[in-house]
This record gives sequence, structure tokens and C-alpha cells, in this order.
Amino acid sequence: MSVSVGVAMIGLGIIWPLVPVYAVELGAGGFQVGLIIASFNLARTIIYPLAGRLSDRWGRKPFIAIGLFLYALVSILYVMATRVETLILVRLLHGTTSVLVAPVAMALVADIAPKRRMGLYLGTQNMAVMLGLGVGPVAGGIIRDLFGMQMAFYAMGGLALVTFLGVAAFIPGDRQRERGQSRQPPAPLKILLKNRIILGLFLLRFFLAAGQGSVYTFLPLLALQIDLTSSQVGTILGINIFLIAFLQRLCGGLADRINPLYMIVAGSLISGIAVWGIPLGQGFVMVLSCNILMGIGNGISMPGGLVLTGRAGKTLGMGSTMGLTDTGWSLGMIVSPIISGVIMDRLGLTSIFYAGGILIIIGTVLIAVILKGHGNDPGAGASETENLK
Repeated sequence: MSVSVGVAMIGLGIIWPLVPVYAVELGAGGFQVGLIIASFNLARTIIYPLAGRLSDRWGRKPFIAIGLFLYALVSILYVMATRVETLILVRLLHGTTSVLVAPVAMALVADIAPKRRMGLYLGTQNMAVMLGLGVGPVAGGIIRDLFGMQMAFYAMGGLALVTFLGVAAFIPGDRQRERGQSRQPPAPLKILLKNRIILGLFLLRFFLAAGQGSVYTFLPLLALQIDLTSSQVGTILGINIFLIAFLQRLCGGLADRINPLYMIVAGSLISGIAVWGIPLGQGFVMVLSCNILMGIGNGISMPGGLVLTGRAGKTLGMGSTMGLTDTGWSLGMIVSPIISGVIMDRLGLTSIFYAGGILIIIGTVLIAVILKGHGNDPGAGASETENLK
């Protein structure tokens, strides 16, 4: 599963830094660029909770396979888009298909993870996801520089199609995998919404996305302003993601042994400082350094959040729990590009990154207060999820 999703994420990463540039080439302004990026996450926000709950009931493999096949079709639609309005529709469809792949695959891995090795299992899976996203931007920049923008979209589709065939052939079906096991039914939605851990993780993901979205969306445009090439942008984003990937398994194992909340707070603060510092320098070295720091921060905080989510999912329904917490990320990625686009039009491009860093730091303080006292006992997943205070 890790190999399959990792390859699929390479395809997604190929177009990740290119979409804002593609939008500008089609005539989009700052607000329209933000709207195009937000449309992807708008679809995720709407579909993700439903997909998570349905995968709890119907199984994981069908969702993953269908999502990968639709990825391949979406790549063709990107090439066919000739207007900003059409690109928004394509991004909506792409966001819908994306919730069927990596998030459901993460729930599948969490299903089989022992409570005291949750961080190691989920860290290994997330390492594959982030490695794919790290390789993708580097490959995307090179492909665009050498072969043009359209070839980057075709490359995404080709990798998705190959991965679809691999999942269909080699990943065990849900009935075969769960023989002799009982699947945990999803808890009622009102129970999920009252759970303090889920609320805290939802807000954590929201604030991180709201702050970091400025980097993922507008760094390619800042690069144009300071004369960086597409290959350099791809390298910057690729190293950022590669560092996250490198730390996932290591920090996942650590999150099984210590309070994951400590890792969440420390990593998020590091990330906020890094985002704030990006516009302070005007060259490749400074932008790269801040992205390295941001990658280290995310690499520390992500496994902690995954462990708390996985523990809650063991009793509340894995797909439902991950669906709700990751909806916070999608919602933040809706808010971030739109607000950032307005800031860009009124205050300038560099102001986006200052605002993003401040948002992350404020959110981190809030999360530390909400989740105070949770996550101390690695084996206490069930008792924690039943605490509805």
C-alpha cells in the first residue's frame, strides 16, 4: 500500500507547484489563483467526511482503486482547460477524487496497526506519501522546463493509471484482509463532534493549512518575482516534503513512546517561524533554508497528530475519524488561498507569508490549551476517545 500510494503521490506532486503558474498563463489574477487552489480543497471538505464513513462500512480497496482511475482521467481534463472557469471545475473534480486515495489508504494502515505501534505504522505510510510528494515537484519542474506544461499533466495521469493496476492486482480485498476480524462501525456523528481530541486535531489541521497554504500556493509566484526557475521551485518544495518524509517513521516511533502533544506543539511552532521568515531573504538560499526548517517542523508534528487520530479511530471508526480531522486541513486550504489572494492584491506578495506564520503560531497556542492532558499514555487510546469533556 505504501509503494502504491507513494507512486500515485509522485504524479500529484508533479503538478502541485505548476497549477498557480498554469492559472496565471490562462489569465488569472491573484484572487482567481486563490479561488482555483481553493476549489480543490472545497471539494475535499465536502466529500471527505462522507468518503471516510462509507469506507468504514463498505471497505477501503474499492475507494482507493476508483480514485486512482479517476486521477488518470482528470489529467486529460487539465490539458483541455483553456479558461479560468474551466480550470476551477477541473480542480473541483480533482479534489473529489483525491479523498479516495491517500486518506483512505491511511485508514487502511491504521486498521491493522497495534495500539502501541500506531505511530510506526502510520509514520511508515505517511513517509511513502510524503516521499511521493517530494519527488513530484522536482520532476514537475524538470518536465515543464524540458517538455512543456501539458506533459506534466500527462505524467500525473500515467503514474495514476499504473498505480491503479498495481492496487487492483496486489492489494488484498477487504473481506480477505479482515477474515477473522470484526470491523469497528463508525460512531454517530454527534459523538465525533463532541470529542475533545477530534476537535483539537481538527483545529490543528485547520490552522496549519491556513498558514502553510501561503507557501504551497504562492511560493511559485514569489519565485518568479525573485527570478527563480521552475526547477529551483520544484527543488525547494521537494526538499521540504522530503524532510517531512524522512522524519515520519523515526518520529512516528517516538510518538509511540512519549506524549504526542509535545511533538505537535514543538513542530508546529518551528513551522510557523519558518513560514514567517520566507520573505525576509530575496534569494534561493534563504527561501530554501526556511523551507528546510518548515519541513523539519512538519516532520515532527505530523506523526503526533496521526497517533492521536489513530487511537481515536480504533473505537470511533477509523475512516470517520480521519475524515473529520483531515477536513480541517481541507477547510484551511480553502480559506488560505482566498485570503492570501486578497492580501496579495492589496498589500503585496510578501505580506502573505507574514500572515501565514502568525496564523500557525496562534493556532499552536490554542491547540496546546485544548489538548492539554491528552496523549500521556500510549496504551490509553480507548479511554481518551471516550472523554467528551
